This record gives sequence, C-alpha cells and structure tokens, in this order.
Amino acid sequence: MKTVCFFLFIFLSFIIEAASVNNLSRAQSPSYILTDDVQGIDGLDNPRDIALTKDKKWVFVVSADDNSLSVLKVNPDFSLSQKQTIKSNGRVKLEGALSVVSDEKGQNIYVLSYYHSALLHFSFSEKSGLELQHTLSDNLSFKQVFKEPETIKSAQDTFGILGGYELSINHNTNQLFISSTVSHSVSVFNINPNGKPILSQRIQSLKDAALSGAVSITTCETGQFLAVAGMNGKAVSVYKRSTSGRFTYYQTLKHQFDMPISVTFAGNGHYLVAVDAINSDIVLARKNHEHVFEVVKVVGKDEHDIKGLNKVTLSRSESAILTFSEQSHRIDEFQLDGASLKLSKSLTPKGLHSATSLEFLDSTHVVSTWAKSDAIVVFKLFTE
Repeated sequence: MKTVCFFLFIFLSFIIEAASVNNLSRAQSPSYILTDDVQGIDGLDNPRDIALTKDKKWVFVVSADDNSLSVLKVNPDFSLSQKQTIKSNGRVKLEGALSVVSDEKGQNIYVLSYYHSALLHFSFSEKSGLELQHTLSDNLSFKQVFKEPETIKSAQDTFGILGGYELSINHNTNQLFISSTVSHSVSVFNINPNGKPILSQRIQSLKDAALSGAVSITTCETGQFLAVAGMNGKAVSVYKRSTSGRFTYYQTLKHQFDMPISVTFAGNGHYLVAVDAINSDIVLARKNHEHVFEVVKVVGKDEHDIKGLNKVTLSRSESAILTFSEQSHRIDEFQLDGASLKLSKSLTPKGLHSATSLEFLDSTHVVSTWAKSDAIVVFKLFTE
C-alpha cells in the first residue's frame, strides 16, 4: 500500500545528529547505507521506525509499504548486514507497520501495524532470529475501520487499537502503550513473563479532547505520568498513575493547538514538550510548585523557521529534545534551559529525504531511517 502519508502528511523529515553527552553533534557524510531493492536488500520501502537491542548489536526496522519487519546486524565497523525480513501474510498482520519497540533484554520485539490495527509480539534470539508469538487484533476489515468507522460497535473494538498510530514501551513498569486514531483511546498492556502483552487498561472518554484522534503517546521514565496528543481534539492531556496502578485523568495543557502531533517528556519528567503539525509551534510545559504542567514557552515558526514539524523525541540525554520536520528536511536539537528552549544544532544532510527515526549506536555513531529514500543509514558523528 503505497499510501502511508496516513492522512497526516507524516513523512517525518530529518537530518542527523548526535553527540557528546548532552549536545547534538554534526555528522559527516553517511558512513553506510542500505537501500531498498539495491543489491538484494528488501523490506525498506518507506521505513518508519527502528529499535535496538540493549547491546546495540541488532537493529529492528519496520516498513509501512513493504509491510515488513527486518533484522539487521551491526558489524564491528558499524556497517549493517540484513539477516531476516518478515512480510505481511495471512498469518502475520504487518500491513502499514508503523512502530517497533524492544524489551530491555532485546528478547521480545513488538510491532504496531496501522492498517491491520494489530499489535504483534515476536521473540528474538541470535540463533533463531524472529519468531511470531502472539497477535492482538480485532480482525476488522480495512473498509470498516477506515471507511466506515461509524459502523463499529463497542463490542468489536476490544483492544482499543483500531488505527493504532504510536507504540511506546516503559522498561521500568514493563508496559506497552498504544495511541489509536480510530478507537480514540490509549491502551495499556502489561507484559507477562513470557513476553505476551495483556490488556490492562483502556483510557477513553468523550470528555477528554486529547483522546479524539489519539496520535501520540509517551510516558515519563518512572511511568508515573502519561501524556497523549489528540490531532482531532486539538489537545494534549496528562494522566497520572494511581496507587492501584491505573491511570486517571490529571490535566489538559492550557494551549491553543491546531494539530498536536507528537509529545515527549524530558528533564526526568519535569518537562512535557509537544509539537504542532500545522502551525509548527514547539510547546514547552514545566511542572510548577503544585506539580501541574504549566506552559512556560512557545517557540513559533517565526523564531525557529522550521516548517511542518511532526515529531519530537528526547536527544541523547534528558536535557535536550530533537524535533523532526518534513517540509524543511531537518532535525533540530533544543536544549532545555529553565523556562526556555534554546536551539543548539540544526542539520540537514543532502541526498536523503524524510527521516523517520534515529537511534544512537554509541557516542559517535547513529542509525536512522529515511522514508522517501527507502533507506537505513549509519552516520559517524564528530564533535565540534
């Protein structure tokens, strides 16, 4: 399905970066590239996301147009060797694969597929590779989910992952979180000792606009706070874990969004950052003395000159964030400084288009995916 701009124009665009402990560093030319349909490489048509094992020796990448999950080995010289690709078929529901995460040991890999509205659990070992273990899906048709959502009855939407758009994992609480654009909800899954996801909680309420078209989900490192962005509801809300372990509504950020598209916590949970896909605002909220997230800074397009923001993540440390842009084809690092965000680095490599993810292999190398270039790229970094 050559169509994954997903009604959102989500071709995350980007650049390269990375670092010393706190700073984004400039990158040289790509040191290694694998491109779809070149020299036998497959599974990289519109790559959307990557995950690493803890030892950084293995890379997992999902492709939304090849509808696949691939495994690549990181060699000692930081080149990549493709070892396995699993494509969507009658048993494996990988249509529109968007997100991939790994557990802390790298033995369980989880994939969210948008068009199949499915959460897949794979086991992984260096000897056996990837093996599908579990699939959670309501098995509704593409037509019903995306063309006739009004016909879906509550009993048909048992997992709350219809149109699932973002998958995240919290290693401290050993839980998975999914934001869903059609179910208009957030689903929380506990991971049992065998790695199987077990639905623990569905967060849904017509009273919270941030759940309408829920497109992005994040938790702070401790797992005590959860934030969700709703592109339809034009809002970002925060939920807090209760003593029973369930999340309850905490607050909604006081800011006029046009289309919040991505959220992340930073500064060890003291900051919450959201980006707006339409007006390109970068919204910084900080916990005040009452432990409420208060918007303290909005960096607009006139100030940063970035068009089409559509993703925000942590940088290499908790004291900096990275923003991704499709239209400007760049990634920018902003340092958190009290009640402000300071642009520290801005990089735009030539010849590669629409970066969708990036992970640090070590302090001098990063691996990233480029959707419009159908490529996964390793960059060697150097500090100034």
